[in-house]
Amino acid sequence: MLASSGRTGRVSEIIARRIMKQISDGRLVAGHKLPAERDMARQFKTSRVSVREAYRSLEELGLLRIRRGAEGGAFITTFDPEPVRRSLSLVLGLGKTSVEEVTEARMLIEPSIARLAALRARPEDVAKLERVLVQEEQEVRHPGTEGTTTGQFHRGVADCARNIPLVVLMNALVDLTAESVSDLGVRVRTRLRKKNCEYHRLMFEAIQKHNGDAASTLMVRHVGDIQDRVGRTKKPGRNDLCGQTARPKRRGVARAAVASNGRRR
Repeated sequence: MLASSGRTGRVSEIIARRIMKQISDGRLVAGHKLPAERDMARQFKTSRVSVREAYRSLEELGLLRIRRGAEGGAFITTFDPEPVRRSLSLVLGLGKTSVEEVTEARMLIEPSIARLAALRARPEDVAKLERVLVQEEQEVRHPGTEGTTTGQFHRGVADCARNIPLVVLMNALVDLTAESVSDLGVRVRTRLRKKNCEYHRLMFEAIQKHNGDAASTLMVRHVGDIQDRVGRTKKPGRNDLCGQTARPKRRGVARAAVASNGRRR
């Protein structure tokens, strides 16, 4: 049961923070029903409006599911980072995150994610990533069709890393990149996706072999190649994906990097 709060801060925020703390401590688990609004208001000596605001804010974060009716109430849900990812993407988008910032963030984060993915990927993770890659390759072989796998490979690599904060960050960065690339023409996007598939296949092989060094190196080249190629097709701007970064290596060199150190590390 939740205890009464102090008088600092908005009461709804205090209630929400208290509930989140109990969730993180494991005292509130998925399926647990929270007290009714009037009962919670009585505990906190506040209005039902403050309790309702707290519950709604937690629902927006994906921590609560609110049911209506006789059997309804506020229930703790299984944690889903998707609402957090959407919120972060919105914040970054509304903040007019510059191309340079996105590029810098991807260069710093994605190679490390790829390394962790190679070291931590389980058989089911590898199988799921391969399905995404195969579907992507099939779409690329049919130019003119609108792809459904844009950004999914990078999301899949982050999932393989099994680190929720990195997954959320990676998904938000992918959203920003996809938004910029969507402004390009169909023919340009098709060429980009073909080259991306080549890198994705090499990266998948590195992850499949649990070769962290190769996966990290390939991701550096891949992100640099994306920025370089898209930058040549668009004029620099606040929300355009552009900028000169690491130049891509030849495919044979990249494949040699994977083959030369294919053992598990």
